[in-house]
Amino acid sequence: MGSLVASLTGCALRQGADDADDSVREPPGPTLAAGPPPADWQDVRSPTGLVYSVPPQWEVGDPFGVDDEGIDPGSDWGSGYVTTANAIADRDYCRIGGLSFRTLAGISATTLPGDAREQAESASRAMADSIDRRFTQAGADVPVPEARSIGVSGAPAWYVSLRGQVRPPRNDCTPPTIRFDTIAVSTLGPDGAPASIVFVLMTDEGEPDVQPTETIDTVVASLRYDNSV
Repeated sequence: MGSLVASLTGCALRQGADDADDSVREPPGPTLAAGPPPADWQDVRSPTGLVYSVPPQWEVGDPFGVDDEGIDPGSDWGSGYVTTANAIADRDYCRIGGLSFRTLAGISATTLPGDAREQAESASRAMADSIDRRFTQAGADVPVPEARSIGVSGAPAWYVSLRGQVRPPRNDCTPPTIRFDTIAVSTLGPDGAPASIVFVLMTDEGEPDVQPTETIDTVVASLRYDNSV
């Protein structure tokens, strides 16, 4: 997988699931999780109040480390978001002169203004373009499905899972398929207007030594608010 660039950003206090006015927001859809994540997995917590879980062998923290002042600068995904609360699997599996990985996940560093469904779909479209233009040598076919309604700890959320089919020729560091998942959790901004917090995950598929699909599905489904199981 191609490299990401670091970008400095700040953090914002969340308006959580319990803080939003139920009378003015859409009802949540079904949860993705069939149960809690495995007991030996590590939790990845965000200042926004969201948390997700990853296998014990994954690295937790910004993949680029901290800056000279010890601050996590966040990661720019090329999808319109900078994330903190990052986790990475199989760092440097491929020697490309930059950061390579099999899987990378994170949560937006700030609460983002706007409708959650629009956020999920716009982030997915932006990343589809990045997969086609930035992460592949000869481009990729990346259809973007419509977002579907889910629930995250009782909060309404919208979920998009897309797959980019990479066109040949591929180099040794590019998988046949790149998966990108987005969950935008509906909340309210400081001004009381609709806003969202966005979880994103990118992973390789379609060749040996990638993270198993069931592992990725469990990571995505584990997204929840910090006071939840």
